[in-house]
Amino acid sequence: KHYRLQGAICQPKPAQDPHIPLWIAGGGEQLTLRTAARHAAYSNFGQTIENFNRKSEVLAGHCRNVGRDFDEIVRSANFNVLIGADEAEVRDRLDWYRSHLRPFLSEERIERTIQANYIDAGGVVGTPEQVVEYFTQWQEAGADYAICYFADAAYDRRGLDLFAGQVIPALA
Repeated sequence: KHYRLQGAICQPKPAQDPHIPLWIAGGGEQLTLRTAARHAAYSNFGQTIENFNRKSEVLAGHCRNVGRDFDEIVRSANFNVLIGADEAEVRDRLDWYRSHLRPFLSEERIERTIQANYIDAGGVVGTPEQVVEYFTQWQEAGADYAICYFADAAYDRRGLDLFAGQVIPALA
């Protein structure tokens, strides 16, 4: 049997030709970035600017090898963001984060988590001016897209509001 429908809503949309735009995330240089060069509309990797630059070079090489324009691929990275209006508020937010983790982790593990997530890689901690400076460096490195995580947003919107009110307009 066949039916005709007028004004039917078709969600999700049928597959696009050749496929829906793909995000391919990861920095594996032999497989993941080669696959991104062939198929990705977006590629996500990073953690540090140095790592982002290295992965971008590798992706560009794979694009040359498969005959694809490297600039067609939007490059992005993930960021853990803790932002405060001034240095004192930044310290308060870090203290809040520590207290939030305390029921679940030892003090040593808390400090390792903060170091890993906010200091070493993929993190930005600071005032709006410092955060703008940080993201400006990423823009200059070729990052087109930032995926930001705000650990405190579910409990306190001030950091997210500060980011939306001061950082985003400065980067636009």
